[in-house]
Amino acid sequence: MLGKNDILDSLLRECEISKHLATKIPGGDTSFQPCDSQRTMLELMRYQSFCGLGGTYAMYDGDWDRYRELSQAAETLEAKDFDAAMDRQADGLRKFFGDLSDEEFSSRPAKTPLGEELPLGRTLLELPVKWMTAYRMQMYLYCKQAGNDEIWTPNCWAGIDMERPVAN
Repeated sequence: MLGKNDILDSLLRECEISKHLATKIPGGDTSFQPCDSQRTMLELMRYQSFCGLGGTYAMYDGDWDRYRELSQAAETLEAKDFDAAMDRQADGLRKFFGDLSDEEFSSRPAKTPLGEELPLGRTLLELPVKWMTAYRMQMYLYCKQAGNDEIWTPNCWAGIDMERPVAN
């Protein structure tokens, strides 16, 4: 059975992988966007800088007040401040999970944005963890689409540089 530290560790890993991917943006150009209807790289980074913690608060609180506060604060984030923002998010997640009892994690009811009621732990897995993973993957794909042909699977899933095997 997954415990609160497993969810925390997963969220923290997503923070680290996102920071790694931010170093892979071709030319540091955060204005890239695949099409007009999608976020720019910078807008994506702004969202990533709070969505794990904001989503965690929203599921715990049962409202979106603290999420909105974090979202508004992220609107002015500059790319150079992304690492620090991700570190602040990680610190906030550590504090939240440190204060959360195992009982609350496993049995406190929480509602998803669609109104489904689940135990808090399951809700945190279904929403903040998956949001962080999905938007990290989007950042990876943006980097690839913007022209970084050097990154590959380990960059996306482990946040590490790794030499590709040589094909025979």
